[in-house]
Amino acid sequence: MTVRLGFVGVGGMAQYHINTLKKVPQASVVRVYDANPETAKKVGAETGAEVMDNADNVLDPNAIDAVFICTPQFAREALEETAASRGIHVFAEKPLGLKMDVVRRKEQAIREAGIINSSGYCLRYLDTVQKAKAYLQGKAYHMVNGYRFGGLHPSKWWRTLELSGGHFVDTATHQVDMIRFLCGDFAEIDAKFELRSLQTVDPDATIYDAGIAAFKLQNGVTGYVSDSCLSRQQTRAEVEVYGSDFYLQLSKNGTVLTLIDDTQHIVETSKVDFYLEQNRTFVEAVANRRQDGILSPYADAMRTLQVTLTANESTLIRKPLPIGTL
Repeated sequence: MTVRLGFVGVGGMAQYHINTLKKVPQASVVRVYDANPETAKKVGAETGAEVMDNADNVLDPNAIDAVFICTPQFAREALEETAASRGIHVFAEKPLGLKMDVVRRKEQAIREAGIINSSGYCLRYLDTVQKAKAYLQGKAYHMVNGYRFGGLHPSKWWRTLELSGGHFVDTATHQVDMIRFLCGDFAEIDAKFELRSLQTVDPDATIYDAGIAAFKLQNGVTGYVSDSCLSRQQTRAEVEVYGSDFYLQLSKNGTVLTLIDDTQHIVETSKVDFYLEQNRTFVEAVANRRQDGILSPYADAMRTLQVTLTANESTLIRKPLPIGTL
């Protein structure tokens, strides 16, 4: 079965998806739309897809089976709900949005429609991450730390807090999600984010450029996630888990696993193209009408979003906050 795909938003992130989908025999990109017509025309010419003049025209159940929603988080509108109401399966890039009540409503629409759904937490598909998760099953550990240091996104919207949510919501979310995937859900978070130096680079920027979020998981384990978007010389994207008898590290965005215990000291590099695995899994799930192989469904991505948005709220009120129930 050929799975006919539409894309709403065909910027840089979407083009990663499209390039890997070329390696999935069942996948066919047939309709695209982007707010930038020139970008849409370029992608249409490269893929042979029909270029639509609005998002709603992409979401035609007679033309597509599934849609990749790759617009920025401030520009999602009701795309997921519209797709769900028309029986179109949904892949939604992370982060899912900026307001929990809106994302909850979308998740309900997706769930009630019974459509196949996935999200952009691609690192879950790494063989290294899978091996780390298996190793941690039944293990006692007492601390989990995450780090995400890097440079600035070039877009103005990304540097505007009310449009992107900031670096923690948009980027360090991958490390938050990896912690959830490996170690379980968050119970409480106490964030201290600051805007210290970014306005010397971009006077209009309003996002935080550095900070730390201490947390407690539901299993009682404590830790922190430290992040900065002003670290061009030293980048870091990793998660560490400390036990009394072992140390586990997933560095370079999860692609390198280091594991040290009383019987081994191993360093393994992933052999997996995580975008390809993520997208192949989604296409096959749509073709087979089976949700169970997808590692990051919409509802689970919503829980990661809740952690990061609660961290932003915590830094505003200068108090720790519980991670509420959904």
